[in-house]
Amino acid sequence: MRKLTLALVLAGFTAAFVLAAAPGFAGIHYKSVSRTESEGSRARSSDVQAEGWVAADKAKIVFLESHDNPVAQQGTYLLTKDGGRTLYLVNPKDQTYAKWSLQGMLGTIGAVMNGMGPLLKIQFSDLKADKVAEEDGGKILGLPTRHTRFRTTYVASVKVLGMGSTSNVVSEQEVWSTTSLADPGLGVWLRAEPPRTGNTEFDKLITSQAGHIQGYPLKMVTVTTNTAQKGNRTTTTRSTMEVTQIDTSAAVPASTFEIPAGYKETQIEPVEEHP
Repeated sequence: MRKLTLALVLAGFTAAFVLAAAPGFAGIHYKSVSRTESEGSRARSSDVQAEGWVAADKAKIVFLESHDNPVAQQGTYLLTKDGGRTLYLVNPKDQTYAKWSLQGMLGTIGAVMNGMGPLLKIQFSDLKADKVAEEDGGKILGLPTRHTRFRTTYVASVKVLGMGSTSNVVSEQEVWSTTSLADPGLGVWLRAEPPRTGNTEFDKLITSQAGHIQGYPLKMVTVTTNTAQKGNRTTTTRSTMEVTQIDTSAAVPASTFEIPAGYKETQIEPVEEHP
């Protein structure tokens, strides 16, 4: 009986030791909801619910639910070990993974905007970007934030085969950001700075306010109103992103950031990086 008891104790101790010795990280676990809704002549909506695990430069972002978003399909996830410089889109359903670049995808848009000559011409003018306010944003999920408000206005002209339209655009943005979190992997999903497209004018426009944001956003609200100069048609788009849950001392296994064995690599075009 004593031998059996001793054996059970040793077995329990061994199991506990193995579990304790298993590689892992003290990291961050969070959930977020992103939503885009538009009203007017081009009404539409798009929702994405994501769950993320982060440890220093490593990050995994799983798309839990997605509506009308071709990239963030339910169940797929993004994976990085270097803060997003190398990013993979993993599809458990197909057991595949692919090197993926949001910069590259949007760079294609910029190439189109730059390279179609007389077929397509997009111009931005009268750009004005102002920081309206910056103040204490209170706490979100227990983390202190700064609340910053921006207002951007510009004129967008689009011509296709010589025929086009011109719109006055007003964008109002509010950001609640925190500097209490330092893990670079958070920037893969929680980012105030939008990716570059490769179009000089457009990149200057969308990044004009990014330098004013310190830390990582826990909540963002952007309302953009587009009014056609002819016909006075107006479209209003409201985009929101909010972190709904966060654990800053989560136990994150090292295997979280590994592509499962047996998954096959595929290609998503384009994958080139832009500086």
